[in-house]
Amino acid sequence: MGHPSPNVTAHSRHESRLFGSFHVGDLELALPVDALQEVVGFPESITRVPLAPDYVAGLFMLRGTMVPVLRLDRLFGLADDHGLRDSRVAVVKSEHTLLGVCFDRTGEMLRMDGSQVVSFAAEGDTIGLIEGAFDLESRIVQVLSASALARVPGVPQVPRPRSSGLDHRQRTPVRIRKVVSFHVDGRLLAIPMEHIHEIVRLPSLEHSVLSDAVCHGWLELRGAAVPVVDLARFLGLESSGAVEHQDPDVEDVRRVVVLRKGDGHLGLLVDDIESVVSYTDEQLLPLPIVTGQTGILAHCINRRASGMQDVTVISTEELFADPYMAHLAKGHHDLYLVEEENIQRAELRSKPSRETWLIFKLDRLMAVRIEQVVEIVESHGALVRPPGAPAHVCGVVNDGKSLTTVIDLRTLYGMEAAESLDHPKILVIQHNGHRYGLTVASVENIVGIEPGAKIRIPSLVANHLDPELKKDLHEVIDSPEHGSVLLLDVLSLMQRLTE
Repeated sequence: MGHPSPNVTAHSRHESRLFGSFHVGDLELALPVDALQEVVGFPESITRVPLAPDYVAGLFMLRGTMVPVLRLDRLFGLADDHGLRDSRVAVVKSEHTLLGVCFDRTGEMLRMDGSQVVSFAAEGDTIGLIEGAFDLESRIVQVLSASALARVPGVPQVPRPRSSGLDHRQRTPVRIRKVVSFHVDGRLLAIPMEHIHEIVRLPSLEHSVLSDAVCHGWLELRGAAVPVVDLARFLGLESSGAVEHQDPDVEDVRRVVVLRKGDGHLGLLVDDIESVVSYTDEQLLPLPIVTGQTGILAHCINRRASGMQDVTVISTEELFADPYMAHLAKGHHDLYLVEEENIQRAELRSKPSRETWLIFKLDRLMAVRIEQVVEIVESHGALVRPPGAPAHVCGVVNDGKSLTTVIDLRTLYGMEAAESLDHPKILVIQHNGHRYGLTVASVENIVGIEPGAKIRIPSLVANHLDPELKKDLHEVIDSPEHGSVLLLDVLSLMQRLTE
């Protein structure tokens, strides 16, 4: 499938996106939630497609629409020694088609800032199945491209019926809504997708002065104090509790569904995440309110026509309006937010934050801070060299939006000319409103570096470097994977080039 190149796009740095993660073998993958229509169990009836690749499991019918099913384990060359009957199928929307993707286990629902997600650009004619990745508590989660999945060779292209979203009798659009369903003491409950902030694994909880039999403590989520409420006990059901999971060989399937309203957060402890359920307003039945109830269990999704269990929908408005829940949300915000901010400030003063660097190759391995790179593009010959330009200026390229001055780092630093390169790259840097491209032989990796791991280059070694290179190289790291990597001071380089 080819190897994608890391790409950092400027427009995505400040956007926040919600991803749903899942597991295929040992891989942890994710899809943007807006590309996910629903999650269903592996179909009881599936039709094989003649002459299709082995990674096409077949076709099944979903409410009158034919959906092809893709096996990622076989597509990625993973072991497929398990049966499919225990698998689940994520139904992915891509333009005008639907595609089912098999996976083993559900993961989490994660809200990530654009700066936390490293985007990949496919090289040449490759499909680019992995469009990016992000680092989550020492786990690398890879993001699938919904559009690329639909273009996998051999996958049947079955268009969605144009009338699937239209009621012909009334000629009005039928709105498809989504909820995330989960189990609580054997009951199948759900919360509307748009009301969910994140879904995370159950961590070790912090003690809270507001803890009781229902609230087990709180967790820190991206700077917010989230009280964790045992939903079973709150609803008067049998609880599995929040005791720490003991068996390292068995996955803890309990999850915390995080809700947010204004500055307040609530975390609902549930037994597991069951599915993503799509439904229409016609399927929604109101639940009668009994005296003493607050209306938190608001509706039921009727799925009898499809032979599936009905789903009870929780009203998040009523949940936050409940006096006990409102007290927990406000109390944890007021009690722990200021304390957390003070702790974070102290930690920042005593321990600098981890830095992310992009490793590339010239005649040796070097690296730049990833936030200094606007994007990475393919090297090409469409350059216009200004008359009288220095030898290290390859020329100027026009991408249709702006001009980029391309710098040959080998010439600048007195290195020998490179032999023919297979896939040279240009690292695009923005400086004082102008774009500059740094030519490199290849992009190798993206790594996290603790500031304390950087070593000042000894003067004895620095004296043997090219005089120009010496001006921009001050530190080095010793990487277990790559060995010695020189850290390029881009600001110093840009200031010298633009003086």
